[in-house]
Amino acid sequence: MDFTHYTVDDFLLDESFQAYVADADSVAGHFWQGWLLAHPAQQAAADEAATLVRALRQARPLAVPASLEDAEYARLQQAIRQPPALPRLRTQRRWRVLAGVLTSILVMALGLSWWRWLAPATPAGDTVRYAAGASQRRTVTLPDGSVVVLNANSTLTTAAHWTAASPREVWLTGEGFFRVAHRAPRPVADIAAAAPTVKFVVHAADLNIAVLGTQFDVSTQAGATKVVLASGRVAVERRSWVMRENLLMQPGDLVEASASHPQLTRRRVPSALYSAWTKGFFEFHQTPVRDIMQLLRDTYGLQVSVADPALLSQQVSGAVAVTKAELLLPALAEILDLRVTRTGNIVRFARAR
Repeated sequence: MDFTHYTVDDFLLDESFQAYVADADSVAGHFWQGWLLAHPAQQAAADEAATLVRALRQARPLAVPASLEDAEYARLQQAIRQPPALPRLRTQRRWRVLAGVLTSILVMALGLSWWRWLAPATPAGDTVRYAAGASQRRTVTLPDGSVVVLNANSTLTTAAHWTAASPREVWLTGEGFFRVAHRAPRPVADIAAAAPTVKFVVHAADLNIAVLGTQFDVSTQAGATKVVLASGRVAVERRSWVMRENLLMQPGDLVEASASHPQLTRRRVPSALYSAWTKGFFEFHQTPVRDIMQLLRDTYGLQVSVADPALLSQQVSGAVAVTKAELLLPALAEILDLRVTRTGNIVRFARAR
């Protein structure tokens, strides 16, 4: 078969090309990689089609059966050996093929529309982007009086123009601590149902965090999105292909979702520890070592273990004037009188000898 005249749509609807995008090490994958190397003029169309296929797979993952690879391999081998003559289709078969193509296009269009609906919208019109560089914290005061402290390597995007009638929405990557100004003229029982001009919404990865006026920390680092509530109430929403999750947080809750565990999970944490980075130091007041170890897991994505489980109940008081993991670990080891070893993201604490 002659692929040299393939358009983006042709690549998109070709089952062997879909199999290549799903698994580059498959039989179809090896074929298309070699073919694209030999036909660089088609690389741009193939790349665009591959992007669309991946987008659809993120919205609705589709397994590639082994039988498809075998069938496509046989078809590709036949095409390589001897390009077959195009058969004359009877009217009934022609309409059947046409109907199949139209159905595939419709399914893909609906899937792509759904995927775009799941993705957080971006602000319409002009935007303002605030960024904190490496080893930097930045405090941003928004037009409504809300204050956001950005951690290092974090960005916050908002609409350039705020009015009393416009929704309060921001888009966060990295980590930020929010102190949101209250706009509701009277108590509102249902945050999700509150007017867009009253509530404040943070879009972070695949979570939408809605509040009326409160203090909370949001982090999209270490492979997961986490929300830690210091005071007030927060409504967290996660949309997926088949469902929509909603969860109402209470002070001291940590709610998270990740690629490996996409469902929302909730647990209790000492919330003050999770906002300590805004001051540049950690302050412990009879804090159990168990809570400190969990903080290292949540904040830095470390795999932490303690050789002696009895250490987990030990309580610590004092301040550590660092927030970087490479400096915090030895400081904690000194305070706890422990020995710390680190290999990559694996950290082990043991009693000093």
